[in-house]
Amino acid sequence: MGRIIGILGGGQLAQMLCESGEKSGHKTIVLDPSGDACGGKVADEFYRAKYTEREILKKIAERASVITYEFENIPRETVEIIENFGGRVPQSYRPLYLSQHRIREKKAVEKLNIPLGKYQGVRTYLDLQRAIESVGYPGILKSATGGYDGKGQWVIENEENFRALDFQEGEYIYEEKIDLEREVSILVGRSLNGQMVMFPVAENIHRDGILRKTIVPAHISKDEERELKNYGLKIMEGLNFYGILCMEFFIGKDGRILFNEMAPRPHNSHHYTLDSCQYSQFDLLIKAILGEELEEPKLYFPVIMLNILGEDRKKIENKNFPENWKIKLYGKTPWKPGRKMGHINIIGETLEEIEEEINKFWREDE
Repeated sequence: MGRIIGILGGGQLAQMLCESGEKSGHKTIVLDPSGDACGGKVADEFYRAKYTEREILKKIAERASVITYEFENIPRETVEIIENFGGRVPQSYRPLYLSQHRIREKKAVEKLNIPLGKYQGVRTYLDLQRAIESVGYPGILKSATGGYDGKGQWVIENEENFRALDFQEGEYIYEEKIDLEREVSILVGRSLNGQMVMFPVAENIHRDGILRKTIVPAHISKDEERELKNYGLKIMEGLNFYGILCMEFFIGKDGRILFNEMAPRPHNSHHYTLDSCQYSQFDLLIKAILGEELEEPKLYFPVIMLNILGEDRKKIENKNFPENWKIKLYGKTPWKPGRKMGHINIIGETLEEIEEEINKFWREDE
């Protein structure tokens, strides 16, 4: 029988969750403060309200069978209010609590003996000096909270960069800058029945801090794949999380595999699952929070996912793309540089064949 899935947040991840729910015979309720939220346009019910508006949260708690979230910055108060009204949030607030703060996140994973790059918390200019002495150059200074797609981050390559930095006291983390071979992400699902599965490893290419391309299967060895899977299952079980968890890892040129960060929600890097696996990350989240049996995901064919950003509008308009280019636009306005407006999953016989098509139809100089 169909259930009612409550979703906190109304962006494109909520939009695709609603579409997954409809496909499975479920109804959806979306809450978002913006009246133009693209997830709200496809939900069965949409509430435009603040995340702390008690009367609306009471309605959602009473109406929804289960409630999930589509981005990290949902306030603790929101989950507490819902639970106090008898609402069911199977993932609970703890995954948000950890992922909302980079130092908490690192410490939680470190306790599980998962390898990390060197890091140190920073509040003052003196703290930053000491962190640089301890961690060394090059490094990356990041806001401990907030920030995404490269925002709230400063690369410090040397003493000159450090001296030129307009530092304002606050809460930061200074991290070792890894000499990267590649960056990858994994997504693990854990059902309320305890069963865990993982999608194939995704290889990610960023530009200006924004994910531009995801390649699956990733260019990694079988040993690296096994190690990543072991880390992913260990983190999911060790932190006692349910639902889904996406984890980003660095693979260094020195062979080290190091945890970077995590997100307890659907993730941009796993949109490829919509068109290349027997079910998607959105299907997996719904199955997991409803306590259903999980089938181990399979990759049916190679795929490359391209993000469509605001500056890509001319590339997408008035073009006839091949049938194997699965284009998904989120319906956002306006088209602004750096804003994620959609994505394309390109499937093919080989990754080489797909790259040839990308060079033909999606030139970076357009």
